[in-house]
Amino acid sequence: MIIKLNINDRAALAIKNKTKRIEIRAHKENDKYDYNKLRKNDVIEFNSNNLGIFYARVKEVNHYDSLDELFTLEGTRYTTSSTSDKEEAIKNVNQLEGYESAIQKSGVYAIHVEYLYSENRVWQELYEKAKSVKNPRDVSGMISAWGVGAAILTKNHNIYTGVCIDTASTLGMCGERNAIANMITNGENEIVKLVCVDSKGNVGSPCGACREYLMQLDKNSKNIEILKNEKTEEYVKLEDLIPDWWGYDRV
Repeated sequence: MIIKLNINDRAALAIKNKTKRIEIRAHKENDKYDYNKLRKNDVIEFNSNNLGIFYARVKEVNHYDSLDELFTLEGTRYTTSSTSDKEEAIKNVNQLEGYESAIQKSGVYAIHVEYLYSENRVWQELYEKAKSVKNPRDVSGMISAWGVGAAILTKNHNIYTGVCIDTASTLGMCGERNAIANMITNGENEIVKLVCVDSKGNVGSPCGACREYLMQLDKNSKNIEILKNEKTEEYVKLEDLIPDWWGYDRV
C-alpha cells in the first residue's frame, strides 16, 4: 500500500538525514487515512517544500493511548526533529492543529520509517549508491570484484545494488546483473531507472549482454531509464539501445 502525506520541511530533512526515524500521526477529523491499516513494507509518499516528493518505507507501526506513553516507550531521539525533551515534545505535538483532541479520542501512532529516495535527487542518489558499493578487491587468485557498481530503482520504490565479479573463466557477472539478481531474490522484476559507475567513477552504459538481460525481465523493460551523465542527468531509454530486440512479443 502507498499513502500520500504532507510533512514540514524540518521533519522531511530529519527523515532524509536519518535523525528522525519515527513519524507521529493521529486521526484528525475528516482524515482520509487509517494509520491502523499501515503494515511493514508499505510505502509513504511524503511531500515537503524543501525535498519535494520523497518516499519512505514503513518498518513498524505502534499505537499508543497518549503522547506520554508514546515518548516514554519510543524515546525522543529519533521521534521528533525539534527537541529531545519529552515534555516539550508533547507540548509541540499538541500544538498541531487537531492533534490534542484526536489523540484524546483515538490515541496516536508512532510510524517507524526508512528513507528511500527523493524524486528531485533520484539520479544523484542512485549514482551515490552505485559508487558506494565499489571497493575493488581480490576475492581469490582467480576472482576479483567490486570494480564497477550498479544501482537500480524498481517500480515498488526499492533500490538494489550490485558489483561486477570477474573470474578467470566466463563465470563472472556485471554489476547490473548482480543488482538484478538481488532484485529478483527479493521478489521484484520491474526496473524504472538504472545507474552504472565504472572503475574510474564515471557513469557507464550496460554491455550488450546486460541490455538483453534487462529487456527480458518485463514487458515494460523498454522504458527503463539509464543514466548517461550524472552532472546533466541526461538519460536514455533501454529501447533506444536495442530498438530491434528480438523478443518484444514474448515478454
